Parts: sequence; structure tokens; C-alpha cells
Amino acid sequence: MQKLLASLVFVGLVGGCTASGSGSYSATATTPSLVYVSDDVQVIEDYDQPVFYSANVYWRYDNGTWYSSRYHTRGWVRVSAPPAPIARIERPSAYVHFHAKAQARTERREEARDDRHEMKQEAKEERKEAQQERREEHKEAKQEAKEERKEAKDERRDDRKDDRKDDHRGKDKDDHKHGKK
Repeated sequence: MQKLLASLVFVGLVGGCTASGSGSYSATATTPSLVYVSDDVQVIEDYDQPVFYSANVYWRYDNGTWYSSRYHTRGWVRVSAPPAPIARIERPSAYVHFHAKAQARTERREEARDDRHEMKQEAKEERKEAQQERREEHKEAKQEAKEERKEAKDERRDDRKDDRKDDHRGKDKDDHKHGKK
């Protein structure tokens, strides 16, 4: 009996233990929450890295280098020159943990800054125009004064001529009276 038991154990060990069953694996791909950055560019909201989405491709910026992938979590390939919408992103690292609310505040700040800049430019132009008008008025006033001086000078000259004529006529009359002529 011992031999039989030992034989069964031996057959079980040599034959191996077999088991049957089934297993399944499922995975779900999640699309990250994206926030508008500019035309044709979005960024993953509140993400640990600056990962952008443009033209059906994800773009990751890491230490001055751009990488692209069809997936936002894997498959990154280094890219020497990203497309223009991605290359135009100023300070990509500023988009780490980016929030839509922050974007709205940033856009409002940028609009306010642009409005202030525009108002300053308009004020500068108005000052230039006013300065130019003052210059022209000064130039016109100077020209008028010059013309008035010339007219006054001409009048004085004419008056002197008239006085000389009168003096000459008077002298002629005196000469005529005294028979000098």
C-alpha cells in the first residue's frame, strides 16, 4: 500500500498539476480634460507635465525638448521641430497644473493689459497731434507776426515817401513863392 501511495504521489508530481479556468483582462482608456490654449492647441488640465493636444497628437515639453505621441501617457517620440501651433507656445512649462479658470483670468489680464496698452498708444498719439497742432499754430503766429512787421515797415516807408513828397512839394511851393524857380 505504501508503494501504491508513493506511486500515486510520484505520478502526480511527474504528471504535474493541471488546472483549468479562464481569466479576462479589461482596460479603459480615458480621455484627459483639455483646456483651450490657442487656435488649434489645447492642454491637459491640472496635469503634472505640460502636455498639449493639437492635430490629433499629444505634445509634451520636457527640459527644452518636444515629444509627440498618439497617447497622453505613453509612446513619446522626440521631435526636432514641432508644428507651428505648438512651436508658438510661449513658456510651455507654465502650463503644468493648468486650470481653465486660470486661463480665463489670464485672458482677462491680457485683455486688460492690451486695453491699457491701446489707451496709452492713443494718448501718445493724441499728445503728438496736439504738439503738432501747437507747432503749426506757433509757426502760423510767427508767420503772421512777420507779415505784420513787414506791412508796418512798408507803411512806414510809404509814410516817409509821402513825407518826403510833401516836404519836396512844400519846398517847391516855397521856392515858387520866393521866385527861385
